[in-house]
Amino acid sequence: GWAWSGGGRGIVRVDISNDEGKTWTTAKMRKLNQKAGQEWAWTLWEADVPIPEGKDKFQLCARAVDTSYNVQPGEVGPLWNLRGILNNSWHRIEVRVDDE
Repeated sequence: GWAWSGGGRGIVRVDISNDEGKTWTTAKMRKLNQKAGQEWAWTLWEADVPIPEGKDKFQLCARAVDTSYNVQPGEVGPLWNLRGILNNSWHRIEVRVDDE
């Protein structure tokens, strides 16, 4: 995946959850060598997340933390606006498990 904060702030941590945010796994980041306060590029990351047992589908959530320790909010509700701008809540994807 990739993460970006804005304002030149870098990413210090990315967390991934397979249980709707109850528990988190810290991703491994591949950071570029950028000056503090001038981190304009995306931060790439990867994580190995276990598949929950006995489920045929589940949701993965990702959240990032920047150098000012701003954390992405979990829900879009408090951020919602008519134009849909500045929505930076957790990214969520549905994963279907194939037994083969």
